[in-house]
Amino acid sequence: MTVQDGLLLIDKPAGPTSHDVVQRVRRLLGVRRVGHSGTLDPLATGLLPVVLGRATRLVRFLPDGPKTYVGSMRLGLTTLTNDASAPPLTVFDGLLPPPEQVDEWARSLEGERLQVPPAISARRVGGERLYRVNRTAERVRGPARPVVVSRFQVVQTCELDSYDFEAVVSSGTYVRALVRDLGALLGCGAVLTTLRRTTIGPLLVTDAIRLPDAADPDGGALLSRHVTELDRIPLAPPVLRLSGADETRGFARGRDVVVPHNLPLGLRQIATTDGRLLGVGTVSRGTLRPLVVLPPVDRSDDP
Repeated sequence: MTVQDGLLLIDKPAGPTSHDVVQRVRRLLGVRRVGHSGTLDPLATGLLPVVLGRATRLVRFLPDGPKTYVGSMRLGLTTLTNDASAPPLTVFDGLLPPPEQVDEWARSLEGERLQVPPAISARRVGGERLYRVNRTAERVRGPARPVVVSRFQVVQTCELDSYDFEAVVSSGTYVRALVRDLGALLGCGAVLTTLRRTTIGPLLVTDAIRLPDAADPDGGALLSRHVTELDRIPLAPPVLRLSGADETRGFARGRDVVVPHNLPLGLRQIATTDGRLLGVGTVSRGTLRPLVVLPPVDRSDDP
């Protein structure tokens, strides 16, 4: 079987980790090199980009924002994980704030701000993951990171303590921490109860495929039909096409290439005139410097 290179958009179900999804895709497709972008918690569902083969080298150049989430939250309690997967740490026994106040404080969290990650998260402090340090109790706070919350709109459901929401946030934002911070502002606490990611930049969950069961005999074929080929992956950097054979050959060999001085500085995805993706480089003062060079596919074993 020829190794597939490309992008696969998975509609992740609740339960498995993002790593579990990668492992299942690896088994179903028989592809050794598989990775993912934009980790989702086990509780969360929705869009999870999975990369195959040579595309694993391009993970850091995939679109990373803004990201859109829809979900629900419950007022009146806190947990160590900031979601409903853990037992309550505190339970509020007072009068819950009215919907108008909840909406007002949710909107106050929009804009640029510093966010402290959840106590149980993959962020590192002193070389250790927070979920390992704070396994039994919240003892260590991770460093606050700048995030952008473009939208945080909440609507009360038929239950007084339950709200649905939509959030549009920058990469690196923890939505359960956003819910936690809203609960703190309201003085009653709040936890995330459901979460679904619907977009990452131009990538849409409506274009994603449901993750087949591990035992599904047709699962591999189903996934194969939905792989976006390497040359068609929507990478974040703009495209720079190399027209000359010498420039193309030089980049493919990992050498610096002379380009016009008037080219804008920064990252570029590098392609041939016919659209074949060669890799990613950075333009600086008339020089194109390769960052990732994609090796050609060995077709010697093809029938």
